[in-house]
Amino acid sequence: MNDSLTILKNQLKELKLKHLAAQIDQIILESRGVDKSYSEYLQDVLAIEIEQRRKISLSTRLRYANLPTFDKPLNIDQYDFACRSGVTKRQMLEICSQFIWIDRGYNIMLLGGSGLGKSFLASYIGYKAMENGYNVVYVTMHQLAHMLKTEEALSRSRSKMKRLRACDLLILDEVGNAMLDRQEGNKLFQLLMDFYQKTSIIAISNKGVSDWAHTLGDNVGTTAIMDRLLHHCEVFNIDGDSWRLENKTNILADLLDPK
Repeated sequence: MNDSLTILKNQLKELKLKHLAAQIDQIILESRGVDKSYSEYLQDVLAIEIEQRRKISLSTRLRYANLPTFDKPLNIDQYDFACRSGVTKRQMLEICSQFIWIDRGYNIMLLGGSGLGKSFLASYIGYKAMENGYNVVYVTMHQLAHMLKTEEALSRSRSKMKRLRACDLLILDEVGNAMLDRQEGNKLFQLLMDFYQKTSIIAISNKGVSDWAHTLGDNVGTTAIMDRLLHHCEVFNIDGDSWRLENKTNILADLLDPK
């Protein structure tokens, strides 16, 4: 290795451009005979570092987001819109084409029976948001209630709540399924007050909003919670064939006719 290349690698490391430092030999080799201006070449070189940083950043955000275990990367074509009403592919693509709604703290509700792929759609939106640099956290209502109740006593809950409060988008699943007592309902209300018009929420439920009242602590608290969720909110009432039945695996058929 010549002295100038050694110096260049050390300079890149000092500037914390470690991905460039690791690939600089190959970059220089591939640049020979390429007819580009200095500025074009510099753009190409820096793009390598930027792309690697984005990949690592996305990987970190995905790890902390705790999305359901769908195959990654999520593809909207995995969802069969033809068998369901209340939501279209175009609407999902528009939501994910720009995230001004997250910047403004707007919310989304995905309502409908079990097995309609609501969690998948929410995860897809969350995944695309993370690709665009936003921090996302997925949690069920039961998990959130436990975290709120034990935040002062358990360091694990404190750590999770700290990350949750710092996120740009909260995906809250199974709303209306967990029975919250008055204390938990009050803590949830306070959290939503802190989030109001600052942090976006995707609320997922297999119950109608009117059915949440008896699960969120008390009627007054429920009204306040729903007011904040529904203000600046896009609501999707999804109906159709079950995602789970559609994608079920026939065990005996697979055993008799292995592929």
